[in-house]
Amino acid sequence: MSGNRSSRAAIRVRVDIVYRLLLLGLDRQRIIDHVRAKYPSWPKSDGAIDRCIEQAEQMLIESGEAERPVEFGRSLARKHDLYTRCLNDKDYRGALAVQKEIDDLLGLKAPIEVNLNDARRELVELMLEEVMREAEDATAGAATAD
Repeated sequence: MSGNRSSRAAIRVRVDIVYRLLLLGLDRQRIIDHVRAKYPSWPKSDGAIDRCIEQAEQMLIESGEAERPVEFGRSLARKHDLYTRCLNDKDYRGALAVQKEIDDLLGLKAPIEVNLNDARRELVELMLEEVMREAEDATAGAATAD
């Protein structure tokens, strides 16, 4: 290993520190400023710090993908609990607000999408079937009348 290269363990520690700074909401420039002020042993180049930021952002993405179903369930359960508490306290406005949040979370307020071309096509097919049935009935009736 060359003298200027950092060990994998050191890089992992740096990425973990940057990860925590991202969780605190620091942007790129503030992370760079913080690292330079607090960690003089870190590489001085923006590129090295940017690589740590990229790895930490990837960790955020991966943790979000894995935890989304759990967080969704937790959020829904908390909202249901809050709804029940509002009803128990006779806070109907609060209960309605919570129900609206639940509806939003579940997508219950999403507009219904109707494809007009498909709807027209289905309507025409139904009308055509009805006309054909009436025509068959009319010809069957005329044939029996003769």
